[in-house]
Amino acid sequence: MGGFLGSLTGTPYDRLSRHIEKTEENTEIDQLGRELNKIAKIIRREYDQENIDEEEHDLLIEAIEEIHPDGNTFAKFDSDADEFYDAENIPDAPEPELKGPVNLDDLMRSRSDSFQGSWGSDEYDTYKRQMAEEFYKDSDEAIASGDHNNMTSQDHRVFHDVEDTADEVKKSILKEQGIEVEEEADEDYYVDENDVEWWRDDDGQWWYREPGNEDWYPGD
Repeated sequence: MGGFLGSLTGTPYDRLSRHIEKTEENTEIDQLGRELNKIAKIIRREYDQENIDEEEHDLLIEAIEEIHPDGNTFAKFDSDADEFYDAENIPDAPEPELKGPVNLDDLMRSRSDSFQGSWGSDEYDTYKRQMAEEFYKDSDEAIASGDHNNMTSQDHRVFHDVEDTADEVKKSILKEQGIEVEEEADEDYYVDENDVEWWRDDDGQWWYREPGNEDWYPGD
C-alpha cells in the first residue's frame, strides 16, 4: 500500500483522497470495510508525521465514513467527543458559573445523577448486551449438542438473570464511587422459607430457581 501511495502525485492530502476513491471503485464490498480501516490508520499516521493538518485529516476521515459499508466512525479533531489533546495544548478547566451560595449536598447529588445517567446509557447497556449474547450462545450450544436437560432449562430460562446481574454490577460501581444507592422493593420477586427464589414476569407468569441452580423454571 505504501508503494501505491508513493506512485501517486500531488500533496499527501491529494494522494490519500485519490486512494480512498480508487479503493471504493476497485474493492469488493466484503473487503471494503477492512481496506478503509487501514486507510484511516494511514491518515492518522500522516497527521502524526505532520504531512497533513487537522482540517485535511478530518476531511479524509469524513470521506471514509461516508462510504464505509459497516457505518464505522473515527475520531476527528472537530468532534467534541473525540477531540485530541497533547501535553502542550490541554485546555484549562472552565470557570464555574456560580450565581449564589451552593449547597454541597445538592451539588454532589446532581453529580451522582449525572454519573448514573452516563453509566446507564453506555457501559450498562453494553454489559446487558454482552450478557444477552452469552445467554443465547448457551442456548444454541445446548441445542447443537443434543443436551436435552440443558435444552429444557434453556427453553424456560428468561432474561431475568441478565437484568438482575447487570443491576447488581451497576449498584456496585455506584457504591464504589461513594454514591448512595436506594434499594427498591420488588413485588415480583421474593425468596420463600426453603430458599427458593420466585420471580414474576411481565405476563404474570411465576418462575422459580432452587438453591444452587442457575436456571429458572416455570411455576405451576
